[in-house]
Amino acid sequence: MTELHIGGFDAARVRVALDPYISVLALTTDAFGRRRGAPERWRHRIRASISPPNAAAIRPIVVPGRSVVPESVTPINPVAEAPVTDLIERLHDISADELRTDMESVFGGRPPADWGSVVKHPRHWLHRHADATREAWSAVRPLWRQARPLLHREVERVGIAAVRGRLDVVLGGLHPRSLYEDGVLRVSDPEPTRFELGDRPLVLVPMLSGGGALICNFDRTDAVWIGYPMPGVERLLHGEPESVREDALELLLGPVRAHILGALAQSPTMGELAALTELAPSAVTYHCERLAAIGLVQRERNGRQVRVSRTPRGESLMDMFR
Repeated sequence: MTELHIGGFDAARVRVALDPYISVLALTTDAFGRRRGAPERWRHRIRASISPPNAAAIRPIVVPGRSVVPESVTPINPVAEAPVTDLIERLHDISADELRTDMESVFGGRPPADWGSVVKHPRHWLHRHADATREAWSAVRPLWRQARPLLHREVERVGIAAVRGRLDVVLGGLHPRSLYEDGVLRVSDPEPTRFELGDRPLVLVPMLSGGGALICNFDRTDAVWIGYPMPGVERLLHGEPESVREDALELLLGPVRAHILGALAQSPTMGELAALTELAPSAVTYHCERLAAIGLVQRERNGRQVRVSRTPRGESLMDMFR
């Protein structure tokens, strides 16, 4: 696990950025090899939008077992929310020497074999990658526009958590393969390392992506940013836009987990909880696991039965939003 040591929270140091390029990158890499839960229709749509010559420029980025890529293909600055067209122009302007220096820094002078063609023809690769990004953006742009209500709801959700002193809840539920506890965010990573947040702002970037996507940059000097699947994006990707809700606890936890947390007043069994919430037992188990991971619920076995109850932290959260 890669570790980001955050320490205490200062709400001013946590920001939300609506950067469309990170969503384009997430959906494109999903379509060309790194399956991260995007619906097949979107994987097909992205592949169909990119010409075969330009698609070849995507393949080095999706090398199995690698989690790092040159800084050149990452966002210019998520905090500034630059248009995708600005990044495309930057890719066209990067020199061969700049890219080689970038790769030297990332790969330590030994780039993977899949990057061999990039080393030999850096400018050609940069132009192809820029064109592939432009083509993918043409497919994603309508979805980005459609997602605006959900994106603004996510800004509100993080803002509520900051004002209520519950940013730990947001970080604890960012991703199925991440864990936040005791001031440390741990992220599953084939090339793990350790980082200190220090005085840098932490920028959260909600993505239009499959539920398994996670794109991070922990070693920039100006900010740490994390691209994560936006809550509610699954229905949007499947063509079922989710309505914008006003309930504050739902904004913070999502409607299903807020519903489950609210149903735990009498410490029901898992079966009783499934009946109370009208959810499948497997769904109840999954969401209870995520609520337990962020310290809001606890499960206790008594014979064959497992009862679920709110922890003191979960009770405090309920009191805060009543």
